[in-house]
Amino acid sequence: MKRLAFLAVAIMMVIPAVTLAQAAAAQPPKPGPEHQKLAALIGNWTSEGELTENPFGPSEKWSAKIKSEWFPGNFAVVRRVEGKGSVTGESVGLEAVTYDPAAKTYTWYGLDSTGWTGFATGSIKGDALQVTWKGQGKDKAYTIRGTLAGLGKDKLHWTVEYSKDGKTWKTFAKAVDTRVKAN
Repeated sequence: MKRLAFLAVAIMMVIPAVTLAQAAAAQPPKPGPEHQKLAALIGNWTSEGELTENPFGPSEKWSAKIKSEWFPGNFAVVRRVEGKGSVTGESVGLEAVTYDPAAKTYTWYGLDSTGWTGFATGSIKGDALQVTWKGQGKDKAYTIRGTLAGLGKDKLHWTVEYSKDGKTWKTFAKAVDTRVKAN
């Protein structure tokens, strides 16, 4: 009987300790400093840009309105883009930018109403987010590199280049995104 009482007391002491340990382990994750760097994208923006003729399409000028906000939890920024191109016409896009701690890289997912989808990975160094992805041109596959410079400022400069070999790059798109000031 003493053994049974001892066992019952031991179990009653262990259960709260295990429950407390589980509660401590169950704390929701918090965004890290890499996620916080994405705060520079938050806000409303206008964008003006231009494409030169390239393996992916013709020359074109475009403009867009971009609304960027935190996705709940503050691990990712969601960007809603409403644009109009001189060749492609109107389009609507959705993008998500986040940091993947397992891969130690930023990821940029996108899709738009023209059927385009994309996935890029990259890094932030200083005030520039640089991402790369694969793209299919008219004649072959290319590596594409996009650099968004000016994080933390009210003007972002977007430059997009392509390469056949990953060594020689040719610029084919430039844009300037300007933060819209609240009235």
